[in-house]
Amino acid sequence: MEATMHQLRMFLKFILNGNLCKSKLLRVLILYTELAGYFLACVKHLLIKQNETSILLIHYPVNQEAPFEFNLSENLVSIEYNRQSEDLIKAKIDAFSPQIILCSGWGNNYYLNIVKKYRKKAKNIVFIDNQWLGVAKQYVLRLIAPFWLRSIFHGTWVPGEPQKFYAKKLGFKDTQIYMGLYVADTNLFKNIGEEKLRNKGPFPKSIISVARYIPQKDLPTLWKAFISANTRTGSKWQLNCFGFGELFNQKIEDSHIKHFGFVQPDKMRIHLLNSGIYILPSLFEPWGVAVHEMALSALPMILSDKIGSASYFLNNSNGFVFESGNVYDLQKKLEIMMNLEDEVLWQMAEHSFHQGNKLQLDDWVNTLNKIAG
Repeated sequence: MEATMHQLRMFLKFILNGNLCKSKLLRVLILYTELAGYFLACVKHLLIKQNETSILLIHYPVNQEAPFEFNLSENLVSIEYNRQSEDLIKAKIDAFSPQIILCSGWGNNYYLNIVKKYRKKAKNIVFIDNQWLGVAKQYVLRLIAPFWLRSIFHGTWVPGEPQKFYAKKLGFKDTQIYMGLYVADTNLFKNIGEEKLRNKGPFPKSIISVARYIPQKDLPTLWKAFISANTRTGSKWQLNCFGFGELFNQKIEDSHIKHFGFVQPDKMRIHLLNSGIYILPSLFEPWGVAVHEMALSALPMILSDKIGSASYFLNNSNGFVFESGNVYDLQKKLEIMMNLEDEVLWQMAEHSFHQGNKLQLDDWVNTLNKIAG
């Protein structure tokens, strides 16, 4: 009898420790800003890999400069955030009773109030995708972070090393910082890269730019540098620009430059297969998931020195860095690439593909599981 009672106590302890609760539904609340296809790809992959996970997604309205059409999973409950929906959102969250809260930054006070409310009931993680710039505002935030940010968040999820440096400046410890926040839709772009490398022929004399027509992306520097470099090397290349924005009507017209406007991601496959080099000339890009997408698509690349994701996906084997805003420096890098033999360019394409495959959707899911503990 005593042995039986001991076994019963051990069994109850086993259950209370969670060892029989592996299949218990994990409830994840995501408080997001502007939705993007790559982030939804991560969420969908999580739901496919772990059907015991339930997600409630609160998000901002779709940006009209990038009017993505999202095909949301049937297992994903989502609500568009606006002031009028706050009561509905609160009721949904209370009924959902989240175990993990992932919050996109700290710019929305309504989101922060939810995080505060569940501080002792859920594991709260803040997304940080900015870099440390040493500006006055960041120094102030660094001073108040222990009493504000770190008092309501248990940790942070960042894209890469530049953001990890910022998180540590805010006082988060290594054990509280999770890497690999932004992951491209590897299921989509990896297939493009594989097909491209299987069917090598003459290297495409086509450069692709995928960026909004806004000042931060500095597309005029790209257009000017391309026209000069293309002329100096024999006018053999084409520049195809995809995107829309406030500066679209100020675009440079040239016989070797084509402006496609905004194109849905699922329509980009043929364009990527027919492209040779990717360029992102941004004046400031905290991360830049497009770099991961283009690496997976087996594209050699030229990036400005202000792009965070270059630290992960670009090296001397698959492309070049140029000084942001410097037309002449970008022109020189373009001329180098335009004069390379096809065999060398294909080798660079293979290196890009290899770099892109360093980070997968499975890595994102594994990190969330680490957060869940």
